[in-house]
Amino acid sequence: MDNQRANLSGAWSEIWSRVSPEIEGFAIFLVFVAIVIAIWQIASFILANRRQGGAGGNARSLAVWLLIAGLIAAPAALIPLFLIIADGLINLIIVIVSLAG
Repeated sequence: MDNQRANLSGAWSEIWSRVSPEIEGFAIFLVFVAIVIAIWQIASFILANRRQGGAGGNARSLAVWLLIAGLIAAPAALIPLFLIIADGLINLIIVIVSLAG
């Protein structure tokens, strides 16, 4: 294998820099949707805990929905963070495979 490196975060940054000026109003709408999702899920979690004495809320479900809301609200910040992590893992696998073979 040659010395190729993954650059998913760089590709996303380039795509986002070209698309974001065109969809600025839509981006504000996405932030609104994310806020609604976050408030709804937090309120549902709190109400479920109150109804069942502290054991009713599903923390995993809340975390997943808050992560989704974060991705919707901040695609320019969170998606590159996840892609940087993916880049690191992919590059680590590339190095391991190149050393093994």
